[in-house]
Amino acid sequence: MRHILWVSWLFVMVLGCGQPQMTDQQMNVEILKKNFADKDVPRAKRLESGLALVVRDDGQVFLTEQYGLGQRSIVQAVIDSIYQTKPEAAAQLLAKLMAAAGGEAKLHFEAQLIKLGDGAINALVSLAESEVEWQTLMRSLDALGKIKAKQGVEVMRSHLISHPNDWVRIAAAHALGDVGGVEVVPALASALGDSSDTVVSAVLVGLGKTGDRRVVRACGRKLTHENPRVRAAAVSALGRLGGADAQALLEPMLRDADSGVRFKAKQALIDIAGQN
Repeated sequence: MRHILWVSWLFVMVLGCGQPQMTDQQMNVEILKKNFADKDVPRAKRLESGLALVVRDDGQVFLTEQYGLGQRSIVQAVIDSIYQTKPEAAAQLLAKLMAAAGGEAKLHFEAQLIKLGDGAINALVSLAESEVEWQTLMRSLDALGKIKAKQGVEVMRSHLISHPNDWVRIAAAHALGDVGGVEVVPALASALGDSSDTVVSAVLVGLGKTGDRRVVRACGRKLTHENPRVRAAAVSALGRLGGADAQALLEPMLRDADSGVRFKAKQALIDIAGQN
């Protein structure tokens, strides 16, 4: 009997030694997760657990999962609590939530990321570099543009030139225009030959936003495009860019075959006159 008990004990010990042991830190994280997920735990303690988790990458993944499981208000409370004190951690969690959200729900998280401003740039650039889902990618590029993040210019340029999805290239073009500055002009100008008319229109809008009059001639060449939407975008860009050269290119567009182009040309000439 003793022999059997001893063998059983030895068997249990061998099995136990073969299992990875949790460290104190891992055990603490599991306790934090359990407390946060338990709706019977007082809200203050749950929030405290969330604040301890949000500074960890695995904790952010867990909070993102909890948001999807219906714990929206408490996860949002965690974000609100660190919005000013730990903006980068808030941005990392918001970026994960935006990636996990569906459709228009992404706009909710994008708005918060834009509000964070510079504190959200690193998280958004990282998301724009790694994301494959096109809607999330669009929203990350859009947010970088609205923050006017020059750190995002390279990833915007890369997507504008090579991404297979038209909507992503459109978002990249608009974002580059929003950032502005001489560094975005070459990327935008090189995309004027894009195979999609809609993308070309977006590129023209972006060039117009830069205010760089060196691209007047490049925009002017699109005034003869067969697609009236492209011609209208070129007209609008020239109206933004202004100057005598743009004015001379626009005047013949008052006689364009498309009424929408004629209307935009008239408005663009009015805008240029107001700039003088």
